[in-house]
Amino acid sequence: MALLLALDRLARSGAVPTGQSDWELLEPFRLLLIGVARAFDRSTELWRRIGILFLFLAAFVAWRNFRREWLAHRPGAVDVRDFENAADANDTGRAAYLKSRFCRQLATTSIYPPYAGPTTLPAQNFLDVLGEEPGTFTNPLAVLPKFMARLWPRTGYMIRATLQERKQEPCYGVSVTVTSFAGATGSATTTEWGMTWEDATCKAAYWTMAKILPVTRLADEAPWRTWRLRDLPTGLFEAYNEAKKRHDERRLDDALWWYREALRLDPFNSDIRMMVASVQEDLGLFLAALDTYHGALCLGELESRYTASLWTRRRDRWRHPFRYPISMLWAIRRRRELIRLRYQYAKTLAYSERTAEDWFAVNAVGERKVLRDQIKDRLIAVFVGRYWPLLSSFRDAADRAEAQQQVKEMLGAPATARVLLNLAALQEFHRLHEDAALAWLVRGTRSEVTRGLLRFARDVWAPLRLARAVHDLAQDQLTVAGVEVGWFAEQKLMAMRNLRRWWPRRLYRRVETMVRSWPVQPESLRDAVIRAQRRHRLGPGRLGYLDYYQAAAAYAYGLYGYLPVPPPSPAAGVAPAPPGELGDDQRQRLLTEYAVIELQAVLASAGSKVAGQVSLQATTQTGVASRLRSWIASSDPDFGRLRGSDDFRFLQLDLDQPMRSVLRRPENVTRIRIAAYVKKLLHDGAALLERNWHQRCEPPWRADVHDLIKWLELDDRTWRLLARMAEDRAWYWLHRAQFCRLVTEAVELVHVADLRFPPPVPVFDELVIEKPDGLESLSRRDQSVEARVAELTRHVDEVVQQVGRVTATLSAATAEVGLATLRRVDAEGERPGVERLRAVCGRRAAHWQRVVDILSDDRLRVEFVDPVNIQLEP
Repeated sequence: MALLLALDRLARSGAVPTGQSDWELLEPFRLLLIGVARAFDRSTELWRRIGILFLFLAAFVAWRNFRREWLAHRPGAVDVRDFENAADANDTGRAAYLKSRFCRQLATTSIYPPYAGPTTLPAQNFLDVLGEEPGTFTNPLAVLPKFMARLWPRTGYMIRATLQERKQEPCYGVSVTVTSFAGATGSATTTEWGMTWEDATCKAAYWTMAKILPVTRLADEAPWRTWRLRDLPTGLFEAYNEAKKRHDERRLDDALWWYREALRLDPFNSDIRMMVASVQEDLGLFLAALDTYHGALCLGELESRYTASLWTRRRDRWRHPFRYPISMLWAIRRRRELIRLRYQYAKTLAYSERTAEDWFAVNAVGERKVLRDQIKDRLIAVFVGRYWPLLSSFRDAADRAEAQQQVKEMLGAPATARVLLNLAALQEFHRLHEDAALAWLVRGTRSEVTRGLLRFARDVWAPLRLARAVHDLAQDQLTVAGVEVGWFAEQKLMAMRNLRRWWPRRLYRRVETMVRSWPVQPESLRDAVIRAQRRHRLGPGRLGYLDYYQAAAAYAYGLYGYLPVPPPSPAAGVAPAPPGELGDDQRQRLLTEYAVIELQAVLASAGSKVAGQVSLQATTQTGVASRLRSWIASSDPDFGRLRGSDDFRFLQLDLDQPMRSVLRRPENVTRIRIAAYVKKLLHDGAALLERNWHQRCEPPWRADVHDLIKWLELDDRTWRLLARMAEDRAWYWLHRAQFCRLVTEAVELVHVADLRFPPPVPVFDELVIEKPDGLESLSRRDQSVEARVAELTRHVDEVVQQVGRVTATLSAATAEVGLATLRRVDAEGERPGVERLRAVCGRRAAHWQRVVDILSDDRLRVEFVDPVNIQLEP
């Protein structure tokens, strides 16, 4: 600014012609050009020219410093210098190779530009292009661009690395130094060691990113907000990135393992907890996901304060007009993920049927049963203390204790528990819709959870789910399962009346009407959808893909009132009859047509968008349309009844073009997906171990008795874990994750990578079912689909239990030549022959081959669609 003012003053001090109308709008630019011309004019005083030159240099230095600060904050390109090989100076190829891996590791977190590699940075502006042109130093026109290109900052950080080697393990190391060009930040250096060069390079890259990220704008995004300008632990950054990478690859057990390590280092990080809950939902751990959302919600908020805010009435907010808004603004400012976290928590409450199924499941044993009982006890205590106003008339002090006892009783039966969870979700959406208006006043809280989505969930989606839960509670057939329906009389929801004191009168009547109108009429549901979205219908294209998606979910969920549903519990002999007439094809057809039209609008509006993202660190660079197709076709419980219709099959054929027949899908495909995953996981792990033992006994024999003892110890740990997995039919994720790690520890990484172990959790389209009886016909409305899926799931459970019985038999067979025998031989100083040691390895390979044979049937297998790596040429 000082330079511009000086040039303007210099221009006005001379003889400047005025009065030209053509220069009225461009008068400042004209004066600037005149000032620059006078600064190089010899007639101008020397002190003026020296002053202009000094101001120009000061402005250039200030702009250059600003540019460096901006590149450091952005972050800009990272200048990775050539690696020095102190371990072997003659091996230059290794240094270039490790530098390339280092740059690729930086590129995975967007710290390094996409074009990063072992070469220098390409030209980014006009000065860089001119500076690369060949020229001599005698030509001023060629020297000046080179000089300006060198002075202009292009990188925010510089990294130097040196390869080192030592005798003790881990023996391979990379000494890395990070230098920041921002202000007086200085540099940091460390040495990371690993068992291989690649391992050390990966650790060095993670350390580098952990040092750079807290001072960049990436620290303003989830999940690094609390680490802004702080020393980010390298282990936390490594654990989160490894978990996120496995999450994107659908290796969900490994992802949960790494997320658990990240939470151990940062237990108060709500963003990581939400990622954990999303993995748990994909694995079918719905009760654990609800507990995870609740735990994240209570991290930075007192339970009593949250409960008081949930049950405040409008008169209380008018009486204290500043207390509640200021407290909510402060909470959102401290936790910018609060709105999205509460939305996910309320949605999980509303998905009451799958949560209740997991809540009252009786097939868990061992550690999984202990964990589930602990979660249930914790959630019962929380729900009793938080949602007792739903059942209280507030007559006297004793009414609170009675309401809390009723909440505990309701949580003791599936049907009443579903009603309570849906009532709680309805109240959560109501309060969240009011609090979300304040989120617009806090920077960095705007997300896809808009007030329009919350209004639709409060007025349409949550009341629909509550209506179905109320209807299921009123069914006479539920008494077969031992459910007492004394709390519910004449199909009138008494607890619904208690919401009147918390809700506006008109809104309460609207919601109550929808709850009592199950099965919903297509015309009335369409009117409710339009009314909930009318504030968005101000012009064409105002609705987003999530608005269309919510409407499609509402129409699809309305089909539960007209199509038969599975039995509510294993104890129920028959399924409850749907409230609508089965012969009323007109209403079914209208609801199906409305849902399919909305789904087409969803995929059309989301096809060109970036993947649905929570933050920069949580993105996957895939299209929203592909992820929505997978979620709609396999995961979302709202579309359970729609997936069996012909219109939905035609939609799949139009969008996916699988070039094969489309099978009927069950209402819940999670169990069969996990069953197929368990079978493939155990099969591939046993095949790797069998192959590994065969390779160990191949000549030439290089191991001794001590190596064999180490191998057998690891193998026995794997057998014991396999026996524990068989007791619970391998449904506990932690046991599966431990099995993956034991196999990876025993087998060389190159063989693990060849077989792509552990396998990803498949989607339904990747399942290959032999003789898919009941899954081929799309015109029948019977229970053949659910029966076939249940049969396949039981088959996998029986196979896993058979593996457990074989494990016990093989453990007894290997006791003769086991660890005790080898340790005694080693203690006595004997040297067993090579043939004897090779025989031990061959016997172990035969045992794992037995497990592979048991798991090799084709009744249910997985066939991943991978691109062909071999290109045929003519």
